[in-house]
Amino acid sequence: MCLIIHKPRGTEIPADLLEAAVSLNRDGWGLMGFSPDGELLVERHAKVDLDQILATERKLRDSEYVLHLRKRTRGAADVDNAHPFKVTNGIYMMHNGTIKLDARVAGMSDSWHFVSEILRPLAQRHTGVLLDNAFHRLLEIALRPENKLALLDYPARRIILINQEHGAELDGLWLSSTRWIDRRLLPLGTTPQPQERSYEPSEVRFL
Repeated sequence: MCLIIHKPRGTEIPADLLEAAVSLNRDGWGLMGFSPDGELLVERHAKVDLDQILATERKLRDSEYVLHLRKRTRGAADVDNAHPFKVTNGIYMMHNGTIKLDARVAGMSDSWHFVSEILRPLAQRHTGVLLDNAFHRLLEIALRPENKLALLDYPARRIILINQEHGAELDGLWLSSTRWIDRRLLPLGTTPQPQERSYEPSEVRFL
């Protein structure tokens, strides 16, 4: 199901939040955003390494970016399925949730299919449609609250959050969901979605 975290410029993503998120989302990670001087930031990784993510967070403290931690539901756990996906020149997308699309290309996720079969063709045929507020509203209606998107518009240096009101605010950050933040490591109290948790080997019994 994944987790998206939007970090405004100058805001910190706490180490305990990253640790609790990585605990339940280990199938790839990536980020997209802007450096302080407006340069495009894009990274995609198949391997989730907490130390690498913490080092990146410290390095990019003065940048605005969106972090994606993947929990695989469909598609292989490889860099080709790591977010963000390039939609077209200057536009990138991250997704949290599940979209019911036929998997026409084996090994590729529903997010990849959504970009390849819907968003990219629309962007190529109708210039500017992905950045239209009316289209954003249409996306929210079609995708329903359980799906969140982050769109990066590089020419305008802005990040657009689809279904933003169905996420959660935490210390200046926006979280696409609270479900996949390990409550064993970081209990958040009252949350929009109940938190899942990891289990120690001693807690697991096989019948």
